[in-house]
Amino acid sequence: MSALKTHASRPILRIDLGAVVANYNAIAKKVAPAKIGASVKADAYGLGARAVGKALFTAGCRTFFVAHAAEGKALRKYIGEEAEIYTLSGATPKGIKSILAANLKPVLNSLAQAKLWAQAITYLESSPGAALHFDTGINRLGVPEEEIAAFADDEKFFKSLNIDLIMSHLACASLTDHPMNRDQLKRFQRLAARFPATPLSLANTGGVYLGPDFYFDMVRPGIGLYGGAATDKPTIESVTPAVSLHAPILQFKNVKKGETIGYNASFVARKNMRIAIASVGYADGLPVRLSGSNSSNGGLAHISNTAVPIVGRVSMDYIALDFSNLKNQVQLGEMAVFLGADLDAQAALAGTINYELLTHLGSRCKRVYID
Repeated sequence: MSALKTHASRPILRIDLGAVVANYNAIAKKVAPAKIGASVKADAYGLGARAVGKALFTAGCRTFFVAHAAEGKALRKYIGEEAEIYTLSGATPKGIKSILAANLKPVLNSLAQAKLWAQAITYLESSPGAALHFDTGINRLGVPEEEIAAFADDEKFFKSLNIDLIMSHLACASLTDHPMNRDQLKRFQRLAARFPATPLSLANTGGVYLGPDFYFDMVRPGIGLYGGAATDKPTIESVTPAVSLHAPILQFKNVKKGETIGYNASFVARKNMRIAIASVGYADGLPVRLSGSNSSNGGLAHISNTAVPIVGRVSMDYIALDFSNLKNQVQLGEMAVFLGADLDAQAALAGTINYELLTHLGSRCKRVYID
C-alpha cells in the first residue's frame, strides 16, 4: 500500500450498503413468498437507520421494525409514508401521541397495552394498524397465556384494535437443534388457528434457517442483514460482511525485551518487538476483552492483508498492535481493519455476541457509506 500524504486520527466505520441489500435479497429469495420485515432498531444495529432504511426501502422493503416510537418517528422522515413501521415496545401512555403523529404501528404486548390503544383510536376517522405479540415461551414482552382469551374470544374487542399482524418471537433460533424451537412453533400454530384471517410472523434471522414451517407470512431479520451470523451453524447462512472498523496508524515504536505495553503492564515483551499505535479504543466500540496479555491472545486487526494481534490493554482511544512479524512496509496513516469477515470470531473472543459488538460501535467514528 502506498504512503498516505495526509491522514486524520479519527477511526472510520465503513458500512457497505450494497452488502446490506445483498443480504436482504438473499433472505427474501429464501423465504419467498413470505415478506420481509426489516429490523432496524438501535439505529440499524449501529450502522445508521437513516442510510440503511433508505437502502432497504430502495431495494423493495416496505415493512420495518424499531424498538421505540422515537426511532420510528425518525425513520419515517427518512423513508417516507409508503412503508409500514412497527414499534416493538408497543403502546405506552407517553408514546401514543408520537405513534399516531408518525403513522406508526404499535406491537401490542399485553391486554393493558391493547386497552390503551383501543381507547386512543376510538374516535379517529382512520387509525393505523397494530400487531399483536404473543409470548410463546421467551418470557419477555408478549401477551401471556392467561390473556389470550381476551383477544381470541372477544371479536368486538379484537376488531377494535385494527390488528393486521399476529406475531411471536423465538427464544432459541440461534441454536438450530434446540427443542424449544419446535415447541414454540407448535404453540404459535395453535394461536394462529384462533385468528385465521390475520397475517402471521414468527421467525427472526435465526428462524429463517429453521425451515419453511417457520416463515408464515413474514420474517423479521435483523443481524443477518448486517453481516452477522445468526445461528450456531453459520455455514448454512448466506451472509455478506457489511461493516468494518478502520483505525489509522499514528505511531511506530520499538519495544525492548522485558518492557511492558499498555495499562496495568499486562503485556510484557518476551523479545524485542516492533509495535504500532492505532487510533481506536473502547470509546469506539472495541471491547476491552480484546486486550492481549501474556496469558491470553488479543483480538486481531488486518493490515496489508495480514492479521496482526492486539498487545496490551485496549484503552479508551488507542491500542497497540504487534508488527514484529509484518513483512510489508506500512506507512503512518494506513488503516488497521477490524470486524468485517471477522465480526463473529472477534465477538466470540470478546465473550459477547455480534449484536452487542455492532450496537456498541462508537458514535465518534466517522461513518462512510459505500454502495
